[in-house]
Amino acid sequence: MKVAVLGSGDVTKVHRFGKITEEKAKQLIKDVAELIADKKMDMVIVPARGIPYEIAKAYKEVGGKKVIGLVPKKDKRFGVKHIQEYIHIIDEEVDIGDWYNLNGEIAAYGDYAICIGMSSGAMCDIAMLKYHYKYLESKTKLIIFENTISQKLPKEIEEEMKDLNYIKTIEELDKLLK
Repeated sequence: MKVAVLGSGDVTKVHRFGKITEEKAKQLIKDVAELIADKKMDMVIVPARGIPYEIAKAYKEVGGKKVIGLVPKKDKRFGVKHIQEYIHIIDEEVDIGDWYNLNGEIAAYGDYAICIGMSSGAMCDIAMLKYHYKYLESKTKLIIFENTISQKLPKEIEEEMKDLNYIKTIEELDKLLK
């Protein structure tokens, strides 16, 4: 089983805009990493700064099995120079082509997609799940920590998410990760 981890590149957005303190946000990162490692699930991330990277670091610290990094190596427009310092965290690199392909694929790359914090990139990743559900019969379960974002997704987006779950605790996540 694979878990795609989505979230803000700016870790402070979680406590600045969410309903969670900085201390609790740090604990949540550790708890999510530990739970995914305990369940012996592989983790999928974009190896870049932010929440997914922080969770991957914590996951490795507790003996997590494998971090798969989607890397847009063929991207000529934005390149990958700005993520080079984060690539060391991954155990397996998947060349996903360009950043547009990456945004279209990362959430659906896992059996589960967990979102902690929100950003333009995370919103794009989530929105692209619509097409995976509609045309590719994706079964990816989308899990959003509601307490780490300013508000739920717009109703227009929620309607297109086949398996959307808002949660607030690690215990709720544990129940969803079967």
